[in-house]
Amino acid sequence: MAVSHSDERRAVNILAGPSAGEMINLALGKDGIVRSWHVHAVNHRPGASVSVGYSVVWDKFHGAGQRVREDLYLVASTAKIHPDRLARAGAKTLYADDLPVHLWEFPNDPDLPALGLACDPEPLSDLVGERVDVELLGYRPTRRAVLRVEGESELLFAKVVRPDTVEALLQRHIAFEKAKLPAPRVTRSTADGLVLTTTVRGTPLSAAYVRGKNLDATFTSLSETLDALPMIGRGLKRRPAWADRCEHYADAAGASLPEIADRARAAATAIRRYRTEADYGPLVPTHGDFYEANVLVSPTTGHVSGLLDLDSFGPGYRADDWGCLLGHLSVLPSLNEKYKHVGSITDRWFERARTEVDPVALAASTAGVVLSLVASARQRGRSNWQKQALARLGVVEGWLATAREAERDWGYGTRLTAVR
Repeated sequence: MAVSHSDERRAVNILAGPSAGEMINLALGKDGIVRSWHVHAVNHRPGASVSVGYSVVWDKFHGAGQRVREDLYLVASTAKIHPDRLARAGAKTLYADDLPVHLWEFPNDPDLPALGLACDPEPLSDLVGERVDVELLGYRPTRRAVLRVEGESELLFAKVVRPDTVEALLQRHIAFEKAKLPAPRVTRSTADGLVLTTTVRGTPLSAAYVRGKNLDATFTSLSETLDALPMIGRGLKRRPAWADRCEHYADAAGASLPEIADRARAAATAIRRYRTEADYGPLVPTHGDFYEANVLVSPTTGHVSGLLDLDSFGPGYRADDWGCLLGHLSVLPSLNEKYKHVGSITDRWFERARTEVDPVALAASTAGVVLSLVASARQRGRSNWQKQALARLGVVEGWLATAREAERDWGYGTRLTAVR
């Protein structure tokens, strides 16, 4: 059952606000004394849950009046989790009025039972067959984690997913291997959700944006890569594109920053109209999360040398893959000074992408991707997250202006009137 907008806003206020300290004390108070805490990361899944990670310093009781000061990472989540999994993870459930909040200590995620193994070098070394060091690169509570696993003879990456998604992920990797696309190869996996893969060569696409070299060749290679996606993708389970969930992301933006709620909802209304009226073309194989973090390129030629994060590979619209790329690209200037010149890349690549797909669909899809990033500005405890959220919403509105301009150029209104 979907979570209401008011419950989401309440969850954000409770879990990411000052009252979270009382919740942490209730969860840990019997076992020690909390000395300090701060919000480390906020993960908001619109319409589903809010999860917040806290860095906590506490004095843990060790019997006979002894206390040992320790650092721990605590997660609080409103996700719907089966009681058996909560019990196995040693999680506690507290209530804010009628809102249940589950708390657990990392890495004991109730929905990611393989996370403990992935984070522990000793048993992981036994699995790999040599001594390894482990570095956590990313963690989304109840959803997934990514780790760097460095051994004496090879470098691997570990992805921890929910057990019921392992087979689908393996199927996607096999499809890319058969198609001879430059994606990681699976070396080992476990039924409870751990997938180990090889590395792929190249540098992140974001580095190419900064260098500003071979960009025309890079775009051509990106287009050819999308053309080469395995046709089996059309038969896989379809996942909603970012723009398909625009109303949820608008609600999430308003829950994080109430003063932009009306603007976010207006943007979602416009995106939904374009999803209905624009020509998105046929369903084709799509990457599903096609942006600079998941694309590696050759530093010398600019050609695509690696594709990462295949979880969302499946049927979709080409405009949504291009929209994902352009959406993430268009928010980079507000993140870091080194990206201040990438606006010209966005303009050039939009002009090239619009020759492959309907420009109205493309601009609307791009707006939907950026709207999905508004609430996430609050993640990682950024001190200037409100400024980031406002900047991203401005980018959304800019893309919608582009969609309106393309709509006028293509005479959508004339065609619709003629049909009537």
